[in-house]
Amino acid sequence: MYRKLLLFFSLLILAVFGILGCSSKADPNFSVKDTSGAPIVGATVFAIPVADVEALAAVPISRDDKEFGNYSAEALTVDEPLEDLINGNFTPSGGGVTTYQKWVTDDQGKAEISGLAMGEADKYFIYVQPADDDSAHLPGGSLTRVPVTGDSLNKVVEVTVSTKPSTEATFVGTSTCLGCHSDKSDVKKTAHKNGFMIPGEPSGLQDASNFDADDAEYNMFAALENKFTSTGTTIYFYDYDEKRKFDKFKTSETNPDPDGKLSNVWATVKVFKDTDGKYKMTFTNVKNPSDPASPFTKEVKLTYGGGVYKQRYLTTAGTSIHMLPLQYNSRGDEASKERVRMQWRDYHLDWWIDDPSGKPVFKSQPAAKNAADVQCATCHFNGYSVTKNADTGEFMATGVADPNGELHPIAGEKQELNIGCETCHGPGSEHVAAGGKGMAIVSPQLLTPERETVICAQCHSRPQGNDSFGIKKDSPLNSENKMMIAGTSRADFLANNTSRNDSAESDMFEDGLHSKAHHQQYTDFIQSGKYRNGSQLLTCSSCHDLHAPGTDRHQLSGVSDSSLCLSCHTSVKIDEHQKDKVGTVMGANAKCIDCHNVKTANSGAGLNQIGENLHGDITAHVFDVPNKTKKPMPVPYTNTCGTCHQNK
Repeated sequence: MYRKLLLFFSLLILAVFGILGCSSKADPNFSVKDTSGAPIVGATVFAIPVADVEALAAVPISRDDKEFGNYSAEALTVDEPLEDLINGNFTPSGGGVTTYQKWVTDDQGKAEISGLAMGEADKYFIYVQPADDDSAHLPGGSLTRVPVTGDSLNKVVEVTVSTKPSTEATFVGTSTCLGCHSDKSDVKKTAHKNGFMIPGEPSGLQDASNFDADDAEYNMFAALENKFTSTGTTIYFYDYDEKRKFDKFKTSETNPDPDGKLSNVWATVKVFKDTDGKYKMTFTNVKNPSDPASPFTKEVKLTYGGGVYKQRYLTTAGTSIHMLPLQYNSRGDEASKERVRMQWRDYHLDWWIDDPSGKPVFKSQPAAKNAADVQCATCHFNGYSVTKNADTGEFMATGVADPNGELHPIAGEKQELNIGCETCHGPGSEHVAAGGKGMAIVSPQLLTPERETVICAQCHSRPQGNDSFGIKKDSPLNSENKMMIAGTSRADFLANNTSRNDSAESDMFEDGLHSKAHHQQYTDFIQSGKYRNGSQLLTCSSCHDLHAPGTDRHQLSGVSDSSLCLSCHTSVKIDEHQKDKVGTVMGANAKCIDCHNVKTANSGAGLNQIGENLHGDITAHVFDVPNKTKKPMPVPYTNTCGTCHQNK
């Protein structure tokens, strides 16, 4: 009997302790680590209710009426869908951040969840804020894109956050990155990497195979092969209009004034391949034949682009790199009546001329402030740095040294003169020194959505900078003449790198919503419901593969036949949707993007369909169906239906 009682009490004690033990572990908890696997100590984990994000999204990101390029004070409190809530910039009716459940991680990176409504209908974005003294990590985490349901938190929930390099880290170049991350070598095939190039000679960081096709539209060598021949091609510049921006002259491969009676031809530029194998341009002053500087010849030291829609050409003068005054439009048509649709487009011949409205004389080089070093290289050179010559006032920009990079035409060494890994992941010296392992490097997909998208924003919007040189054009340099480092918040970027937040009124259509000018995809995107909503906070990488050219050379992650759209919009039946919206089924060839991604902005010659100024070649990223305003703008009819049905 004694033994039976002893066994009974022993089992009872074990059961009690077992129950207590289970009870002590029954409360679910967060386990927060960084990309190296190290626990994040002292971080605050917030549960942001979906309803609050939806309330924030209901407030428009509007422009300031007095200065169109700046966002209103109210807009700046709602333009970061998660951080504006956490920082208390926006307070929804429910009380906002002061009412949020939050928990602090212990020395093992864990935090117990308590006091949270955890039903199936309760939905939250989980946001991790590193401790104030934690300079090695960035806010956000792996649960900031898609909200989680309360009942899914009734278990151990793992969250990963991004590490970051210190302010002492330096750029090392993409070759160093690919030494370990060889699986990302397809990045060499992207348009980002094939921007600046020695004419016809891709560097070791460039693979132009996707842009060397029979289709001239995506062939960056088409102009070099077909226009820069031994006999050359002569382009006439005429009908000067000082009110226009960069294309003050019309251009034509045919002399518009063969008899010389109208005197409207100002100059010619002949493009050709010389006997030394170099690509060159010869300038001739037609309006003022007595010009002592005419004719003169400049060598094309670099090409820019050509793989998608257009190509420009650069030369050197003094210590700077300058744009030559021609843009080749692969879709251009010499029969077009619009100067922007021609095969060639004037790119600031006026920069090369003194007194263009009187008796013009060629200059040896444009003004220092117009150098590509401060107008173009900022967004392209990985590890961008610039110096100013105190004596001449000229600028010289450089990128990070890379043994496989492009030859800098002035410095004479190989540098990375295009976007590199570190543009999006931050300077890599400390990451390399640590042996990689997820340490001291930015992982954009683990940032808040707004911090990830602003990496692209610095070059895919149109701000003006805070540079100490006072250039303040489209280069978002801070007061130290540096570009933003990956991981920076949108608020800090706007405050430190912009004197004007975004595009001017002239770069937008009359509705103020759709971009007219190119490299404004982010300008559009932040106005869309995809950027701010309660279902899924999208970023550029949601649709674009940043490490490969993608399926259509625009780095799309899927084909543009609607399957990419339908991978998220799973409940949409295209035929039913079309019938509901327009009253008829439009056929198997109709795609989502035909109506929701109209090509509003122009980069090259645009799409030669119908009408004037009604078609671009850069997709709008508002994802709406644009309607006509008082002035013509691209709408689905002109872009899609107009391919077959002419507007008469």
